[in-house]
Amino acid sequence: KGLTPEKAKEYLARDGPNALTPPKTTPEWIKFCKNLFGGFAMLLWIGGVLCFVAYSIQAGTFEEPPDDNLYLGCVLVAVVMVTGIFSYYQEAKSSKIMESFKNMVPQ
Repeated sequence: KGLTPEKAKEYLARDGPNALTPPKTTPEWIKFCKNLFGGFAMLLWIGGVLCFVAYSIQAGTFEEPPDDNLYLGCVLVAVVMVTGIFSYYQEAKSSKIMESFKNMVPQ
């Protein structure tokens, strides 16, 4: 039998159309920041900042401060940047592959 047109209009006004809405996607810059600052990367960032702080303290107290903290801080920051960019690239690549699989499935 089905619904009467009045009931159908009432349900449409109350519940909206009978359609699936795709979930909201995370913006790309947030994904990039999660790869750059999430988990173990945050520990490396803290280590790099502490190395720079230690070098600046040494530079203020010694005439010729040792450069080991400066080099270590630069290396830590470089490692975090490279791994963050690489992780984001891999995540974006796998996301595109999954999207192509989703497009192949008949609706």
